[in-house]
Amino acid sequence: MTYPAGSRRNAGRAGPAQAGTPHGAQQQWRYLFRTRFYNQRVKPSRLLLILALAVAAFAQAPSAPPSFRLGNAVVPLRQTVDITIVPAEDEFSGATDIDLNVREPQSVLWLNATDLKIQSATLRLGGQVFDARPIAGGEDFAGFALDRPVPVGKAALHIAYRGAINARSSSGIFKNKVGGSWYAFTQFESIDARRAFPCFDEPSFKIPWQVTLHVPREQMALSNTPALAETDEPRGMKLVRFEETRPLPSYLVAFAVGPFEAVNAGARRVPLRIITPRGMAAQAKYAAEVTPQLLDVLESYFGVPFPYPKLDSLAVPLFFGAMENPGLITYSQGLILNAPAKDTLGRQREYASVAAHEMAHSWFGDLVTTAWWDDIWLNEAFATWMASRTLERWQPGWREELSEAKTRNDAMRSDSLLSARRIRQPVNSKDDIANAFDAITYDKGAAVIGMFEQWISPEVFRRGVQRYLEQHADGNATAADFLSAVSAAAGRDIGPAFSTFLDQPGVPLVAAALQCAAGQPPALDLSQKRYLPLGSAPPSGQLWQIPVCSRFEGGGQPDCTLLRTTAAPVRIPAAESCPAWLLLNAGDAGYYRTLYRGGMLERVLADGGKRLSPVERIGVLGDVKALVRGGDLPAEEALRIVPEFANDPTRQVIGATIGIVEGMGDTLVPRDLRPNYQRFVRKIYGPRARDLGWLPQPGESDDLRLLRPELVSFVADQGDDPVLVEQAAKLARQWLDDHNALPAEVVEPVLDTAARHGSRPLYGRLAAELGKTGDSQVREQILGAMASFRDPAIVKENFNLLLGGEIDPREGMGLLYGPLADVETRAIPFALVRANYGQLVARLPRTVDSDMSAELPTLGSRFCDEQSRGELAAFFKDRADKTAGGPRILAQTIEAIDQCIAIRKVQQPGVADFLRNY
Repeated sequence: MTYPAGSRRNAGRAGPAQAGTPHGAQQQWRYLFRTRFYNQRVKPSRLLLILALAVAAFAQAPSAPPSFRLGNAVVPLRQTVDITIVPAEDEFSGATDIDLNVREPQSVLWLNATDLKIQSATLRLGGQVFDARPIAGGEDFAGFALDRPVPVGKAALHIAYRGAINARSSSGIFKNKVGGSWYAFTQFESIDARRAFPCFDEPSFKIPWQVTLHVPREQMALSNTPALAETDEPRGMKLVRFEETRPLPSYLVAFAVGPFEAVNAGARRVPLRIITPRGMAAQAKYAAEVTPQLLDVLESYFGVPFPYPKLDSLAVPLFFGAMENPGLITYSQGLILNAPAKDTLGRQREYASVAAHEMAHSWFGDLVTTAWWDDIWLNEAFATWMASRTLERWQPGWREELSEAKTRNDAMRSDSLLSARRIRQPVNSKDDIANAFDAITYDKGAAVIGMFEQWISPEVFRRGVQRYLEQHADGNATAADFLSAVSAAAGRDIGPAFSTFLDQPGVPLVAAALQCAAGQPPALDLSQKRYLPLGSAPPSGQLWQIPVCSRFEGGGQPDCTLLRTTAAPVRIPAAESCPAWLLLNAGDAGYYRTLYRGGMLERVLADGGKRLSPVERIGVLGDVKALVRGGDLPAEEALRIVPEFANDPTRQVIGATIGIVEGMGDTLVPRDLRPNYQRFVRKIYGPRARDLGWLPQPGESDDLRLLRPELVSFVADQGDDPVLVEQAAKLARQWLDDHNALPAEVVEPVLDTAARHGSRPLYGRLAAELGKTGDSQVREQILGAMASFRDPAIVKENFNLLLGGEIDPREGMGLLYGPLADVETRAIPFALVRANYGQLVARLPRTVDSDMSAELPTLGSRFCDEQSRGELAAFFKDRADKTAGGPRILAQTIEAIDQCIAIRKVQQPGVADFLRNY
């Protein structure tokens, strides 16, 4: 999905003798029988009384639902699902049949089920029929009390039930209205299949599924597999029966119903289609062209053909990201569809990247599935890493390694919190599941994979991947399984080193001092510790095994060593004399921050870093930013470095410098020196931004077209450039008069800048236009602009649109978060939420996978003072506990504020002295 050892797999499982389980009732019976009948002599009449009491005790014995996991006393072997869905209605009806292996005698069967109304259930085993009385099991479980104990054996459970079609959340079975027609979709990862049918909703239960849908006759029904047959039914309905799937966990089952259109994406062994809402087929042009090409690259790398009988890629409105359901991948509508005349390079590249990620899941996640959520990185980190490898092979001119470098820096920023989670975090609650899909899982995981891929060589690593897929196809796997396969291919055990990054949080800081003693080969004094910004005290005792690869003047291939200890001297045998410069992270492949001592940083960055590759320049600039936050480099020194790289020929390098400057402008610039900061921005970046202007010119390169929105917006907004601001206002008015007046790629930045510097008349025009259009792309552009206004009255008006129901939160939460971008308005959203919390939360989707209320503490993520910190912590202290993943989100927000306060205290005086010269 896109948007994040052995003993842990059993965490939370109910033991066979746990009190309150069916086994608990049986043990109670056995204890009663043995103590009363064998150890005592009783009269027959009393014996009958005792026997009656024992039977009553068995019948009434409490049978509490599992605390978290279902256990292995009963496991599924196969499941069929038969559901009637009319998208315009608010409920669906269903029946499911589950083939079971009963491993231990049972009196109550527990399955996962949420918000389902169980109507009836029966169980068959060995020719016997057992009545199964439904019993409540809280929000995650449904129990079935059997009329008599069921022995060990193969059984079949039949359940009839009803459930809700959700119109407010994009989880479970949900519906959206497009162009006057209703459509129904599913989203089950991580634990929302239980909203569609009772099941064993854990990834380790991987079984074949057979889906049958009863739908309106004129509508299309889709699922993971091709349809076997369609049969007309009474009252304008039809039955669509789909082929049985290969073994899948419940979260990968998927279906959809609606008046869709199908676009053929090319003839090949596996049929490929892009599925769109009615009337939007023309917008699938780019996706239909590139999807088969990306799939070819993936098949070539894995050496395994696409493992499923068809692949539909489905556009879903009001949906976030994408989901890798085998045979039926779902995408946010704006991600996969766009009218060719309004398409942009950025949108196309984003689709290609996400599509490569989701299709890579067909092998990592679908064909081989994580055994439990603690190893979800085996799905998500690998798909993220594989998407980059796919784009590198498919479009080398895109320079995907530069995008990877930025993502790696972003991951290290997330990992710089003391409260950061491990890649392989124990998962013992729904909070843990909700927190598992984050930048640590996706981006840190991918970066660590990339580091070890380079260390043992890409081709050796590829052989290990192929070995892993061959060994575990159609099954489940763990981190140990993967590391074993790669180690076998490499001929050495990489598990211990790799696991130091998997099983502990944080990013290492590797410090280096170059030693050049007379008559001795040059050497590096290396040391390591956990990197943390000011405001977070580092824990003691953390140690990584780090592949450190250095490159130096006159050297050939990078010189690599595995840093296993806190400190170690490393000789550089390839260097005949003391090198003039040495880069500590060659190719920026390593997942670690670097601290150069003794003037080494100045020598590495001399002459604008011309001795470095673009990806290395991005990496070193990322280190510069991190060293400022850690207090190891004065902020004013970083500002002096920026001009050398601000006009770099590589746009991603320019973006890295913007990240340094913008980050300081947000927190380290005193209010009275804001004009000086703006002059600095205009001086360093203004000439190139004004030369580019808002509008593309004929014959421009793709890189210039992609640089424009970032650079010009930065100078206009952070630099308060009057020329660019006035141009944006004029162009925004032209667009409001005619949506074809501007090239599509500049509409969003132009509108955002115009709004940021605009007033109520512009807001009124945007709001009026929003009320008239149903075009999802136009609505996204307008809502983004409305969220950019800095007038406090407009910020409150936007909030009232969310609160009153005029805007769906899935579409318009930017209206709440947009004001955080500006110092003058960033305190308003939290104040509004604090005054209207109950009413707002009632409007927000709230499932494990889509609990927007859990994110509300991040409204304080830009606070940088003790008073605001205290107010935020006090308000959310108890409320966060009631949301999925909320406690960790609150803890990380509070820690980020603490870091900001500490960094400001240390670094703001130097920034102030620097800016007084502007």
